[in-house]
Amino acid sequence: MKLSISGNSLYADSLKVCFCEAGNERSSLPTGNYRVTVEFSHEHGIELPKADGIGWIGASPSCDIVLGGVFIRSRVIPRKSFVDMLLNKIEAAEGMGKSTFLEVGQ
Repeated sequence: MKLSISGNSLYADSLKVCFCEAGNERSSLPTGNYRVTVEFSHEHGIELPKADGIGWIGASPSCDIVLGGVFIRSRVIPRKSFVDMLLNKIEAAEGMGKSTFLEVGQ
């Protein structure tokens, strides 16, 4: 599966999933291509997607990429349901023997 971030939106196979932004006190995300896996985050206490080279993808400002449904005052409001949806998509791809990669554009 191909994930991509363009502007402040996350896409899965070219379909918009949700809004997103850099978290963990980052001002932006590094451009490039990153493999995404599902791993247990001891810091967050749950399984989360992890983009190798960037970090955790989740619904907490302490994640490196924060997912949410709306923007207020130019900040995304975190929402766990989008993380759950992304986890399901990644696990389904893995179940079919496919890898997931994230492309972060400028």
